[in-house]
Amino acid sequence: MNLWQEWLWVIINGWRIYFVKRLFGKQRRDLQSEVHELKQKLSADQYVKHPKVKLYAAIMIAIKKKIPVDPYGSHFALTGSLKKYGRVKKMGLPERYRLFFRAIKTPGQNAIFILWLEYPRKAGDKNDCYAAFGRMVNRGDFPESLDELLLTSDEN
Repeated sequence: MNLWQEWLWVIINGWRIYFVKRLFGKQRRDLQSEVHELKQKLSADQYVKHPKVKLYAAIMIAIKKKIPVDPYGSHFALTGSLKKYGRVKKMGLPERYRLFFRAIKTPGQNAIFILWLEYPRKAGDKNDCYAAFGRMVNRGDFPESLDELLLTSDEN
């Protein structure tokens, strides 16, 4: 299996949404599994109040309802070496969590690649989520072009 395989999840507002299996895809599957287990163990009231359930719901709302409206919006914008990427902060996510993505628009296709969810946001710390994401970008962990991303994609 190629480390960079993505898969098509859904089309929303004309944008094809892909998850990077190696990073966000695994994070989402693990969190989804935890949430499913919690649903089996907890009462309905405890379940809806659980932090993991709230986190999962906020992530899915960001992906389905927030990002595809305008993935190039200034509220998602990053700067410097990360200016090709966006991130969701707040918008229902617990404080200091960040959801990183890349939107690419071409005449033939609009694609959003959900890359990575990270915590914590601690400015100045070497493990700050922006510093860690920047290291991933600088290492070349994410293909640069839409064609490169799509060549390594699986549409399920």
